[in-house]
Amino acid sequence: MRLLLLLVGLFLKTYAVFTQNLVQNSSFEQTKPDAVVVPCEFMGYTGRFTECAETWITFRDMTPDLLAAAENCPWLPAVHTGNYCAGIIYYLPAIDAGQKGGYREAIQGQLMRPLKPGQRYQFSMWVKEDPALMKEHLKKVYSPKTPIQPVRANNIGVYFTVAGLDGRYGLDISYLQGKPQVNFNQVLATQGAWVQLRADFVPDQPFMYFAIGNFMPEMKTSTDLSPAQSHKIDSLNTRTPGKFDKIIRAAYICMDDISITPLEAPAPDTQPMTLENRILKDRKFTFSAELLFDSGKSDLKPIAKPQLDALVQFLQKYPGKRIGISGHTDSVGSDVYNQELSERRARAVHQHLLDHGVPAAQITWKGFGKTRPVADNANESGRQKNRRVECVLLN
Repeated sequence: MRLLLLLVGLFLKTYAVFTQNLVQNSSFEQTKPDAVVVPCEFMGYTGRFTECAETWITFRDMTPDLLAAAENCPWLPAVHTGNYCAGIIYYLPAIDAGQKGGYREAIQGQLMRPLKPGQRYQFSMWVKEDPALMKEHLKKVYSPKTPIQPVRANNIGVYFTVAGLDGRYGLDISYLQGKPQVNFNQVLATQGAWVQLRADFVPDQPFMYFAIGNFMPEMKTSTDLSPAQSHKIDSLNTRTPGKFDKIIRAAYICMDDISITPLEAPAPDTQPMTLENRILKDRKFTFSAELLFDSGKSDLKPIAKPQLDALVQFLQKYPGKRIGISGHTDSVGSDVYNQELSERRARAVHQHLLDHGVPAAQITWKGFGKTRPVADNANESGRQKNRRVECVLLN
């Protein structure tokens, strides 16, 4: 009996490791101390969601909702678990919205620790859609006479990042379009019930953040309207000049109990794109500056050190290899500031390697400031790619 109990305990411990949810505040129950969430009410202005939900953010010009259920609320009498859930508009086409690219909302969450490249994970969340909910929501935005056409749409996606997207800037959907690591391409129809979405994926980077929204091009997003119905509305809206007189087609979902859990360990014969594999294949490896440093700083963050240790291991494994460490910034700020910041950051990485036993002959460093962008500095997504430290294989 004692042996049996030990075996059961070992099984449960192993099972717990592989089923641990890595999402912080996964059911939105943790709110900030000064948060005010009124039951059966939508959030009315940009940034309110970020002000209320702990560890979650949204992006400039977006108004997703942190929703509290109420028994007498006709469109949200109960969330899936607890007291709160989140809600987003994930489809409102450009011709209806009167703006380029249409209107969509997204929210970004955090993980408890970085995902392991090559490890298999499962993403899961409970979702609910209801035409009554969509009509109620848009009545707060448009005039009472605006014709609302709730639709059901596909392409709920999950976009993972190492350092996170900056919520102070508008989310550049055109940059992210077509790139979610997880995407649910079926038209979502739950008829007012809570249903679970699940998908397995294998990350290729140590992701710490993820955004949920519709990241696919409008032309690739399907709805439950027939082609004839869509064409008729397109024609009517083209001839209708007033924003509040157009027919508004929109899809909205509530989300709750979001989880990202590790599954089985990677097979021994698989070759995930580790730092070593990437350097040998591409002859370079790029660290996001946000992963390594706080904004404007050159002191390594604690979370950066395990990632740099992989670089230490590579150089110790290949003593004949040499790398060059280069620091880069975006275009915000003066030339002098950016040059000095890039040098301090490259030198910090160089010093970390020296402190961990890498011979000085194997590594050099240099800062390039903002002179070598790899993306457009006109938007935050591009600026984030430009803020980086590159490790280039020299021989």
